[in-house]
Amino acid sequence: MINIRHTGLVTKDINKSLFFWTKLIGFKVKSDQIESGKILDKVLGYKNVRVRVIKALDQKSNGMLELLYFLNAPKQKKCKLNTYSYGFTHISLTVKNLKLLHKILKKNKVKFNSSPALSKDKKVIMTYCKTPEGAFLELVEEKK
Repeated sequence: MINIRHTGLVTKDINKSLFFWTKLIGFKVKSDQIESGKILDKVLGYKNVRVRVIKALDQKSNGMLELLYFLNAPKQKKCKLNTYSYGFTHISLTVKNLKLLHKILKKNKVKFNSSPALSKDKKVIMTYCKTPEGAFLELVEEKK
């Protein structure tokens, strides 16, 4: 392996997701395009895929988040994700001022599992919140 390329999040409300990830969290949009074609059909496993793909970068390491809004996805049942579900459950971001970010996110009706808390080893303050896509986001502030 060389590195982690990106994290992909499928959304049912692209405007809400874009606001959350760029305006509230601070990612910067690198590209925004509609993708389709036979290769994409084959890779994603259904015909006539049309997906809006927004690639956004974090401010420090250029870690990439890929927001995916399928314009014609097959119907599916809603999948409930819990912090203890099997498989990938969350993204973790290091932030500068968790107390302030928590306040801003709460004001924007973001749901949290708890207020920010000091870890047992006292090295970080952390909390979990729900993203507009229904995934979990762990926010961590490193103690100095």
